[in-house]
Order: sequence, then C-alpha cells, then structure tokens
Amino acid sequence: MIIEKTLRKFAYPIGILFPWLLTPLAFLITDYLPKTNVPLLYIVMVVFIAINVTVELAIINALSSFFAFSFFFAPPHRSIMIHQDEDLLTILLFLLTSVIVGYMATKHKKNVQKIRMREFMTDIELELLEKLPKALNTEDVVSAMREALLPWKENCVLITHGDNWVTHPMIRRMTNLRKTYLEELLELRLTPEVIEKIPALEEEHDVYFLYNTRQVIGLLKISIENIQYLPKDIFLLLLHQVNISLERTRLAADLEKEKIAKENELLRSALLSSVSHDFRTPLTTMIGATSTVIEFGEHLSKAETTELLKTVLEEAQRLNRYTQNLLDMTKLGFGHLQLECDWVSVEEIVSVVKKRLKPLLIHNDLKYEISPNLPPLYVHAAFLEQAIFNVIDNAIKFSPMGATIDIDCFQEDGKIVITISDQGKGIPEEEREKVFERFHTAEKGDRRRSGSGLGLTICQGMIMAHGGKVSIHANPRRVADKINPGCCVRIELPITESDENLDQPTQ
Repeated sequence: MIIEKTLRKFAYPIGILFPWLLTPLAFLITDYLPKTNVPLLYIVMVVFIAINVTVELAIINALSSFFAFSFFFAPPHRSIMIHQDEDLLTILLFLLTSVIVGYMATKHKKNVQKIRMREFMTDIELELLEKLPKALNTEDVVSAMREALLPWKENCVLITHGDNWVTHPMIRRMTNLRKTYLEELLELRLTPEVIEKIPALEEEHDVYFLYNTRQVIGLLKISIENIQYLPKDIFLLLLHQVNISLERTRLAADLEKEKIAKENELLRSALLSSVSHDFRTPLTTMIGATSTVIEFGEHLSKAETTELLKTVLEEAQRLNRYTQNLLDMTKLGFGHLQLECDWVSVEEIVSVVKKRLKPLLIHNDLKYEISPNLPPLYVHAAFLEQAIFNVIDNAIKFSPMGATIDIDCFQEDGKIVITISDQGKGIPEEEREKVFERFHTAEKGDRRRSGSGLGLTICQGMIMAHGGKVSIHANPRRVADKINPGCCVRIELPITESDENLDQPTQ
C-alpha cells in the first residue's frame, strides 16, 4: 500500500526516469546474457508499473524504455537514431509488447479489484441482512448501517437527527447553504408524492435517503469517486434493504403502540369491573351494618352492636387491602416501584406478616418453621411483607375451615426460599402461570371468592423487583390427597453478599 501511494505521488517522474535509472543494471546483464534479453528487463518494469499504478503511466514508461534502449544498446550508441533494421524491429516489438502487456496487466488488476470489491460488498450485505431482521427499532437499523459503513468512514457520512454530522470532513468542506439544504431534507415530511420525488432529490443534492413511509430517518452522503470499483447495484440494494427494515420497525412500533393502547383499555375495563364488583360487596355490608346500628341501635344488645361494628371494621379493612393492592399495582405498572432496601431477618418479616393476618386467621391456623442461621435479607421490608401477606391472604381464602397454612423458610443453592403451603383444592398445573396475570382468579361465577385478582400479580412484581422468583407447585405434604391437594407458593430471594452483610448479625 505504501509503495502504491509513493508510486502514485511521483508517478510521472518515476515513469520517465526509471528506464534510465535501470540502465546500469541492464549493462550488468549484458555481461552475462545476450543483449536481446535487455528488453525483458524493461518489460518487467512496465508490467510492475501497469499493475501498481495506471496503464497510462505504463505506456509513458514503455516509451521512455524504448528511447533508453535505443540510446544505450542500439547502434549508433549515445543516439536515439536507429540504422539497423534488426534493432528497429527489436525495439518496436519491445514497445508493442510493453504496451500490450501493460494494458493487459492493468485490465487484469482492475478486474481483480472489482471482484474483490464485489466480494467485500457481498460480505457487508450478508452481515447487514443478518442484523436487520433482528433490529427491534429504528436505532438498531441505523446502528447496523453505521457499522456497515465503517470501512468507508473517511468517504461517507450518515446524517441523522441529533447526530453531530457537521464535524465530518466531507461536511466541513461544504458551504453553509449546502448544509442548510441537508438540514431541510432531514426534516422533510414524507407523503406518497414526496416519496416519488426522492430519486430526483437524491440526484440534486448528491445524497441517498434512509426513510420509512412517514419520515426521513437519515441521509447518506458518500464520495463514490473515492471508493474505487464500488458496485453501485449492490450498494443500492443494500440501501433498499435498510429502508425496508426502517419501514418494518415503524410498523412494529405502531403495532406495539396500538397493542399497548388496547391493553390499557382492557386493563381499564377490567379494573373498573373489578373495583365495582369487589368494592360494592364490602360497601353494601358496611352500609347495611351501619344503617342497622343507626336505626335499631336502641333495640340492639351490646353484643349485637359490637358484632355489627366488627363487621364494619372487617369490611373496611378489606376495602383498605383492595385499595393498597390497586396502588401497588399502579406503581408496578408504571415502573415507579423504588426499593429502599435494608437488612432484615426472615423471622422478623414473617412475624410482622402474621401479626397483620391476625384478623383474617379466624378459621385457620398459621404455622411457620424457619431454618436456623439463615442470613439476613437485603430487601425492602414493607414490599416483601406485602408480597408474603398477599400469598397467605390468598391461601386463607381458598382453604377449608380449620386447615393449617404452613410457612417454611430455608436456604437452598445460595438463595433464601420461602414456601407457603395451603390445604385447598389446589391449582391445576396449566393454571399455575395464569394466576400471576392481572385480575385472574382461580374461581369464577357464583363460586368466585372475594378478591381483585391482583394479589399474586403484585407478589410476583415485588419479588421480581428484588431479583427473586415466584412459582406455584403442588403441596408436597398432601400429594396423596386427591380432593384437597393444596398448593405451595415458592418464593426465592437472592442472598446479597457485601461488606455490609458481614457486619450484620446472623439470625
């Protein structure tokens, strides 16, 4: 490459002087070989220049060699005049051979370079075609295009919104008026009529458009004259593939927006339905109990009044849980859940949850077994409590009267595992993933137990926010029971290792 650049820089002086500088070597050859071999030495030089520079310079070199041979080797010596027909024929054949060989060598070199460039472009195209289908958005497509253009970064620039393209050498050499034109093209809003004019605009402004059917994504300015043998057909095909991908990602983005809007509408409808159903029942109960106390308070015994007020309190607490679930669901849905973690023991978490569950554990018992020496958890205590509370609350709803709910906490494979097992009817295997969906309830219709269908969804969201995992399995203690096999919710939480952890006392 260095030799080629040097030859190109001093091409014409070298082409003219080389044959004369080569003459001393030619004289050495004549000491050992016949003089007729001298032209071969000059031909080698012509072929070398033809391959590494241009055919024009090779012809100049051949002419200079012709005169050098005539001056030094053809009689009369020290003169370019030729008097013998034999010498004249020799140097004419030499000149003809030099020109033909030089031309053929240059042509062969160009063909080789064209083939190499096409192979290079094909490799780029294949690489791009591999990346484009995986592009999820416009930025991915543009990024793939930038990588494809890296080999020509000095001779092309991809102009996109917000990109500092004006610092590129190709742009710096442009006038301010031309830069303004490019900025206007970049802001061009595309309509079917404008899209038809894109070829004319590309030719007028010497750029190529990257666009979808709505807007211009970028402009590609490339100095094709500085990229030798660039196969324009493959290059245009490559741009076409990029534009197709830009349109595909636009359609995918629009489809995703539409899908999100539809999901939001479904969510809103489900939320209103859930709220109207789940809130109405406790409100009706509270209104009935309160009205009874107000209207017939004088005729009620103290025990009856207390019982009615307890009912009001229980229903109010149920409403409070619903409201808390909805608020938590909103935080999870909008990504506003912020973890303010601190070190807390598993025992402390379970004790707090059990205390909160006391009003609900009227007909059921809660037992827990915690392995000794469990490391403390680095978690948001309130969120983890709420997640476990939701699981146990769910277990209570679906457990028969008198059934026990078991909590087991132990360490396994570098994680803290909390299992909550009930003695209910269990959840069919095909339903176990669905119960984490929003507003999904295991029972429907008249048999539907009270609940918004958000409890396990919130539990999963909170545990996942801690880097954990929630899954549902059969209750291992009741495998033989076909009527009430129960289910087991398994919560896995990672054990955080840090310097602070070393300072914490183990439980």
